[in-house]
Amino acid sequence: MAPNKDTTWRRFRRFLAGRLLADIRVTEGEVEAPQHFLHGFALDPTLDFHSLGIRDFNDVAWSLDLKTLEFRLSTRLMDLVGYTPDSLGSSMDWLLQQIHNDDRARIQGAVTEVRNGDRRASDQEFRIRFSDGSFHWVNVRALTVDDKRGRPLLLLGSFADVTNQMHAEEERDRLFNLSVDMLAVGDYEGNLQQLNPAWVRVLGWSRDDLMSRPLPEFVFEDDLEVVQAAISRLAEGETVDSLESRYKCRDGSLKWLSLSAFPYSERRLTFSVLRDITGKKAAEDQLLEYQARLRNLTSQLSMVEDRQRRVLAEAIHDGLAQQLFGIRAKVTLLKYPDKIDDPAQVVQEALDILDDTMADARTLSFELFPPVLHEVGLVAALEWLANQFRQRTGLACVMEEDGQGTELPADLRNMAFQTVRELLSNIYKHANADNVRIFVSHDPEFLTILAEDDGDGFDVSSWQSDRDLMDETGGFGLFSIRERLRAIDGRLVIDSTPGQGCRVFVSFPRTSEGEQTSIL
Repeated sequence: MAPNKDTTWRRFRRFLAGRLLADIRVTEGEVEAPQHFLHGFALDPTLDFHSLGIRDFNDVAWSLDLKTLEFRLSTRLMDLVGYTPDSLGSSMDWLLQQIHNDDRARIQGAVTEVRNGDRRASDQEFRIRFSDGSFHWVNVRALTVDDKRGRPLLLLGSFADVTNQMHAEEERDRLFNLSVDMLAVGDYEGNLQQLNPAWVRVLGWSRDDLMSRPLPEFVFEDDLEVVQAAISRLAEGETVDSLESRYKCRDGSLKWLSLSAFPYSERRLTFSVLRDITGKKAAEDQLLEYQARLRNLTSQLSMVEDRQRRVLAEAIHDGLAQQLFGIRAKVTLLKYPDKIDDPAQVVQEALDILDDTMADARTLSFELFPPVLHEVGLVAALEWLANQFRQRTGLACVMEEDGQGTELPADLRNMAFQTVRELLSNIYKHANADNVRIFVSHDPEFLTILAEDDGDGFDVSSWQSDRDLMDETGGFGLFSIRERLRAIDGRLVIDSTPGQGCRVFVSFPRTSEGEQTSIL
């Protein structure tokens, strides 16, 4: 005996609400129901929605006659879509015209499969036009009702407006796909099941490459142990926060990535966010390198100050002090005129020593801080320096200038002078040269000084570290010159070949009038 309509419809209403009955099972997406469940509909193919209380359902409903292709809507469904009985069509053709162009063929195909008996149930999401002309995303679930001969007779279903849900999902997918971070869903073995396009952009591997191999296979060997340990912690229910490690790119390079992940234990899944921190790591390395250079520069400057103090002390002790002692001895003799054959000669000798002392004091003063540098200018000071170099070393040294330009600020002018003096000192000590040339070139943005010699030269490419630029004798050194120039956005270029001398270019930026320039 078939069940009555009320009992059967209660079961169908529960299906419409999305709750499967114990005697309804899902097989590969299809809803299968026993014949006694559907027989009640077959007994009366002209079911009246209103008599069954459809207006009270949580889910609104509809029917489609699979023979005539005429459809009927419940009152609640008509209220939802905004149509009235007069404005609502009844044919399948009219209904298809209300479905969005991109979804129409799919829905028409699903109906055809149901009519042919190839599909017993259907669950579709598509866009349909409401009475106000707007398209809404809807979820439609349908179940086939057969006639007494087992042929498809009716298609009965539910209808739910899921526009807000679809928009939320679209926004979620948009955020997922457009995120600059690498987002992924994976399992406890490190296999990726879902990932966003950032993975392909950052690592260069294709989506298929990334999803066909476990994540640890892309990790740099030196970091593999910590990443595998993190995956094990996730499997134990722990979270991973900002784990930094290196990953292999398709082009063979390495990228630093920061991994944060948490487990979803119920489904044995993990949700991961990886951020490319390669630039951050490079900046950190650059900062560490700069700090190391700064420490080296500080050490070099301290050595220079010690050297200058030592030179000054030696000059005073060996020169001025000895000369002053000689003057004192001559003056002391004048206290005993009866013991001196020629007092005038003693006085003259004392005056001669005094003149030498004054000359040495001027020379020392010029070397420490030449007045001509600030009273006349840099070019004049360099000419004086070249002349002093010739007299002191016996090497040929010329000073040349190309054009004219404005003077550098006082700090840069002093730095340029000290730099050239150190370059000349390096040439004298290391180059084994016969001829030296200083050349000053002016342009609107930089003042460039060339120090050139015809000495032994050296292989610049053989220098491996900053220490190779240092002067082991404690001088200012090319390293310190470079670092001080870097601090003011200056330039140091060294051009040298073994046996062909050396050319060192130093450039100092010009600054606007009144602008303060700090060398350190």
